[in-house]
Amino acid sequence: YLITTMGFSTPFSALAALLILSNHADAFSTGASSSPRTVASTKLAMGYQQPWSPTQAAGGSTPPAAAVVDKAAAEMQQRTRRSIINRDRSSNGNGYLDTLSAGDSGGAWKETAAPWEKKEGDERGENSNTVERTPVIDEVVEERREVEAVVAGRTMEREIQNVEAQRGGYRYTAPSSAALGDFLVQRAIQQQLYYSAQLGNEPMVHWLKRFRSHQHLDSSQRGEGRCGFPGTYSAAFDQLKTMPFTSYLEALGTEPDSSIEVSFVKPQRRLSARERANPYLNNQPPVIEVYDQPIIISKILTQLLNTADALVETWAFHFDEAEKNDLVRLANDRAEMKGLPSSIMLEHAALVKGGETAYSRLTGDEAMPLYGFDCRACDRFDTLRALSLLVDEVEALTPETAFDVAYLRREVAEDNADDGRDVNVNELILKRRKARRAKFERGFVTGDDITKGEAARAAALSFLQNFCNEWVPKLVKGDARSSLVKGEYRHVPGMKEMRPEDAGVDAEEAFEELWEYADEGVQKMLGGELVLPGLMGERLREIRAAVAAESRGTLLELVAPELRKARIEYTDYVEEDSDGLGTYERFHHQAKVDGSENEAYSTAAIVAEMSID
Repeated sequence: YLITTMGFSTPFSALAALLILSNHADAFSTGASSSPRTVASTKLAMGYQQPWSPTQAAGGSTPPAAAVVDKAAAEMQQRTRRSIINRDRSSNGNGYLDTLSAGDSGGAWKETAAPWEKKEGDERGENSNTVERTPVIDEVVEERREVEAVVAGRTMEREIQNVEAQRGGYRYTAPSSAALGDFLVQRAIQQQLYYSAQLGNEPMVHWLKRFRSHQHLDSSQRGEGRCGFPGTYSAAFDQLKTMPFTSYLEALGTEPDSSIEVSFVKPQRRLSARERANPYLNNQPPVIEVYDQPIIISKILTQLLNTADALVETWAFHFDEAEKNDLVRLANDRAEMKGLPSSIMLEHAALVKGGETAYSRLTGDEAMPLYGFDCRACDRFDTLRALSLLVDEVEALTPETAFDVAYLRREVAEDNADDGRDVNVNELILKRRKARRAKFERGFVTGDDITKGEAARAAALSFLQNFCNEWVPKLVKGDARSSLVKGEYRHVPGMKEMRPEDAGVDAEEAFEELWEYADEGVQKMLGGELVLPGLMGERLREIRAAVAAESRGTLLELVAPELRKARIEYTDYVEEDSDGLGTYERFHHQAKVDGSENEAYSTAAIVAEMSID
């Protein structure tokens, strides 16, 4: 019992503790003093050193047995607390550290983790060996029971508060589709900063990021002559300070032309060996040149709008592809019998691995440097909006219509493993299974369909609130790693990738969190057995497919006209001179005219060239 329950590491330490407790019980029952030899041997077995005390220093007397018992009790308390912490870590889904930071069960642990204090009626003389306490084992076991009761009470209280908050109208509201224009202009600015830094145009980089205080949009690894990797340009939302994006374009378009003073060190001429031997030539001071760099606003705005138009074209293509892929994945998840990979699927996987995708055909393998992160950011934007719509859908449910959706159920399906048809299973095992299932179902919601419907709706809202609190900040931030870096790490099967708590994620990580529930309900939540997060993830993907189509329409019908309006109003653009083609559409058209585009871009030619059977 001491080894498994109290956390003793070895049977020897447990035996030593039993000797102390036995001595302690004898002293408590008879009031007789402990034998100095017993105390000394016990102290030697436990590895204790003789504590210093004023009495011992003065007279050299042996300390009473109560001091040894107190120290042993304190050590057993520490071992008990460590075992409780380890148990909470393994049983708590969010982890003990997360709970401790949230102040829930961690707060309860802090209240019960204080060391023992002597009671008011426990007064002893200096030479008294009589102990006025309960046995150590009873104290520690009682303390564990109190901790478990407090933690369970706090957990249930937290769930009740969540349900009450949901009934009071909790709602996660994602940004509207109109905010997509703000994010597009933000990424256009970052893309323009990358281009200017890559070309060594440092004055333009410094002026553009200082306009309306957008230094935070620059790369975190920026340096003179170094543009930084694409992942160092933060893809988090809501970083454009001048919103909406039309206000930023108006402010940039109405900014008067100016000039900035640029000073730089002129590169010195490379000296020959004979010239380097000349101390006069070798010790020449650096030459600093100063010139005025004109800032022509119309040219800067034209470059920015060209980049933004290219983003509209590529993002609209990505939203179309995302909608198709979500619908295909949804059909596969909802199929009763999943099909095996076909030859077409294997060919497509080989092409994707080789870099031949629909995106490479659109851009001719010359996509913009930040395009891969832009596509993942668009998926996160659609996921956040779909999550907000899912919360609205659950809130609109009533107890009568709660079970009209697929992710809420009236009752838990019976376990076929307990039907007793397996003759190889012992009756005792079947009995234990039934008892275990009866204990598991003890906390299930009972009653009519109205009662269950109300509990299922409240549990679904509580689950969504917890899900949003955990994943929305991560989705807003995004994962700064490239797709290549993400593919380098493969975690152990059945284990999750270890990431910092404040690290951003992509949309697929949030969907994987829901997919892992499979056909199971939510644990440790009142009415959680009626909620199916796995099917809720399928519904979320279905909503995201519709949101992707809406986002594509927003780009083409709302954002693109505003960009064209700013181009006409603040630049020397003439609308009659436009051919109406996008950037990459113009590239493909020019390639057809020049004859440089052939069938090498077709899928059939690529498959034939790769000799895929």
